[in-house]
Amino acid sequence: MSGACWDLNPNCRSKAEGAAKEPCPSFEQKKSCWELDWKPFIKPLSEEEKMIIWEWRRDNCPECPAYKNHQVEIDLMIKSILSEI
Repeated sequence: MSGACWDLNPNCRSKAEGAAKEPCPSFEQKKSCWELDWKPFIKPLSEEEKMIIWEWRRDNCPECPAYKNHQVEIDLMIKSILSEI
């Protein structure tokens, strides 16, 4: 098992169902969520879509098993996404 978010999280939908069905920029680029620059993915979205992504991250990331070992990095990622709203 690697230290990647999709390996640390047994509930990763992109890994379980495939990126075509459950797209995730992290999984597709083989970078953990906290390593990915989310701004290029967030910037072109509507305000509503940005809020959905931010709210999902805010509500779900702290529950992810990866959060335990990468809390600082994941909190910075969430703040970065918030800065695009």
